[in-house]
Amino acid sequence: MGSKEKVIIVGAGHAGANVAFNLRRDGFQGDVTILTEENHLPYHRPPLSKDFFKAKIEKEKLSLKQPSFYEENNILLQTGVRVEAIDRSNKTVEGSFGILDYSYLVLATGASPRVLNDADGENTFYLRTMDDVMHISNCLSVGSRVGLIGGGYIGLELAASLIEMEMHPVIIEAEERLLKRVTSEEVSEFYKDFHISKGVDIRCSTRVSEYKKLENRVFAMVLDSGDEIQVDALIVGIGAVPNTALAEGAGLACSNGICVDAYCRSEDPFILSAGDCTQHINQFYRHSMRLESVPNALAQAKVVSSSIVGGDMTYNELPWFWSDQFDLKLQMTGLSGGYDESFIVGKKEEAQFISYYGKNGSLIAVDSINSPKEFMAIKRALSNGFNITMETVRDPNFKPENLFSGSS
Repeated sequence: MGSKEKVIIVGAGHAGANVAFNLRRDGFQGDVTILTEENHLPYHRPPLSKDFFKAKIEKEKLSLKQPSFYEENNILLQTGVRVEAIDRSNKTVEGSFGILDYSYLVLATGASPRVLNDADGENTFYLRTMDDVMHISNCLSVGSRVGLIGGGYIGLELAASLIEMEMHPVIIEAEERLLKRVTSEEVSEFYKDFHISKGVDIRCSTRVSEYKKLENRVFAMVLDSGDEIQVDALIVGIGAVPNTALAEGAGLACSNGICVDAYCRSEDPFILSAGDCTQHINQFYRHSMRLESVPNALAQAKVVSSSIVGGDMTYNELPWFWSDQFDLKLQMTGLSGGYDESFIVGKKEEAQFISYYGKNGSLIAVDSINSPKEFMAIKRALSNGFNITMETVRDPNFKPENLFSGSS
């Protein structure tokens, strides 16, 4: 790579920032510029709903790298700027910073919260950024009653944080159970019971029919059951939509994300993409999908860098996720959608167990609660293409750590 090569990265989340880090690690000698709308150094996102939300960690401690790192590695970070257009024919981007030319453009634009239009108000929030957390904190105090719209992972993590902060969360979930799309009934029930035991108010199979407002502030939720719940604030967590407007404006193929190949290239070979905004082929499942996870962002960032420096790395990552709630560490690997059998091994009453998901007689995914050693063994086996039968894992003598020793 010549010194005149220029890489521009749009977005400074885990994907965008790590593309820059990997480029330098991979020996790229050209210019590297990160453009981000946020006014912060690239930072860790998972603590936003946990320790940072609870004010247990200072914002400076969230930074992925210290300011000196960017200077020492000749990475130009432009914060507080917006990219408005891409000119593919001239290989330039235009925005509040002016016009910049590129050799390769990386779109790591992430995703934005799905908006609930009828709930808008000064005390209605979405949690996606560090600034979001700081705005929410200004509205809350000990004893606050907080409506959480959506019983997914973010809602549950926030509920746990709010309880620890001596507040009163109320989760409103339209589905008949929490985490319906991603876990079994037994795991859903476990989480519901655990949260209720800690003081979380959970309402499933219900929707908000009206948000009562006074002076542009929501003060009550009226449920379709007729119940009225007073609230001091609302936090909406009903999913996210990929930020594809920039790519679409440039005529790139998008379908619930920016479409990329195994090398994380869009249909324009000089424009690559990584992270929450990508619609990509997963080699384990042989179909395209969009994943919102830090592991996915990190894996794709490596692939993007490889593609730019002329490597042949392809995306080959088994999906996995984690969620921390109270003293529960939930780790998930594989996608359980479409499973035709599931069962639990371990002790639910002690909050230490694994839920196994099978399809056509083979293990396709696991949910692990406070069982990290077993989880890592299963994740490693599935990532290496092991075909583990459900008959094997149902054996009372089965031990995941023995998968690599030739015995089970």
